[in-house]
Amino acid sequence: MAFNPYNQNLYLQDLQNMRDRIDRTMQNYQNQTQQQAPITQNFQIAPQTNPSELQSGYANNIDEVRNIFMTKNGMFVNKDLTILWFKNTEGNIRTFTLAEVIEKDAKDVKIEELEKQIEEMKSLIQTEAKKKAKKEVE
Repeated sequence: MAFNPYNQNLYLQDLQNMRDRIDRTMQNYQNQTQQQAPITQNFQIAPQTNPSELQSGYANNIDEVRNIFMTKNGMFVNKDLTILWFKNTEGNIRTFTLAEVIEKDAKDVKIEELEKQIEEMKSLIQTEAKKKAKKEVE
């Protein structure tokens, strides 16, 4: 049998082989995409803020506070907890000094009252002693 380039059976066979290869390639591609985890992208366009929430953090000095971008009002404190900076979204900064307030329980309050009474009694005794000494001198 002589080779005939116009033989339709060969062309049909070649086309069928090409189609099978393309189908296998497409099938492999679909299997690969099904195995990959879907990509999820979340975009936060604008900050979701509750007006009562504050931005906060530690700062060493007021220059650090000035360089912080504010999306909501915020408070910053130094690590010693002695200075507090309040910065609003317009960039205005207010500075406060802090002092620790130690809460007293009932026993501490009673002790202070008794110490105060003792001091009053001492002062009364000293006053009486001075009066007595004055009378003895006269």
